[in-house]
Amino acid sequence: MKFNPNCQKPNSCEDCRDRCIKDIAFLYGLPEEKQIDILRHSTHKTLRRGDFVFHEGDRVESIVIIKQGQVKLSTYETDGRENIIGIFADNETIWEGVFSSQTYPYSAVCLTKTYCCYIRREDVETAMSDPKVALKVIQMLSDKLHDANERSRILSISEPVKRVAAFLLYRKKRSREPYFTLRLDDIAGSVSLRPETVSRNIRRLVDDGLVEKIGRSGFRIPDFEQLNSFVLE
Repeated sequence: MKFNPNCQKPNSCEDCRDRCIKDIAFLYGLPEEKQIDILRHSTHKTLRRGDFVFHEGDRVESIVIIKQGQVKLSTYETDGRENIIGIFADNETIWEGVFSSQTYPYSAVCLTKTYCCYIRREDVETAMSDPKVALKVIQMLSDKLHDANERSRILSISEPVKRVAAFLLYRKKRSREPYFTLRLDDIAGSVSLRPETVSRNIRRLVDDGLVEKIGRSGFRIPDFEQLNSFVLE
């Protein structure tokens, strides 16, 4: 179900709780009255492309659910070069820093118009007093660790064309749509390559029929296994 930004109370999750709850695994184990209480304290925000969800150094006060849109987590070198830590899309949750830090170690910027749901950090911590909830959160954090290891594996690929291909496979696995969109600069920042290097290797993948371009920044993978075999060669 798509998120409806025109709910009756756009600054509250209470009326949208069915949509929010199904996307927050740790809430499944809570009694309904506790679920409602958590969402009553939560907020929805509509952000434009280029808006910050949070800045590096901001206090960690909530988890953020991306109901619709795309958000990137980034750090910047002293020379201004961007390093993209991750890209989050529809129904993904930004947990970064909630259990390990008082401030965010990087910034989150909207790549598209984005609808966010903010769940208060203190409510998350209270919910974890329930053992079933705590177990589910541990499982979610384990998935986060697996995802971080996958990104590290991609960066360890020495051949640029295969690194780009592996990243496109990674993004496809995280997308529920038949195609996904990413700007060239964002791919480059994600795989630590220059934009011109990424562009050249995307053209190679397209010419070989392993990837299809849709418009300026859309990608479709016609045969997932074929592209995966190419990466593993």
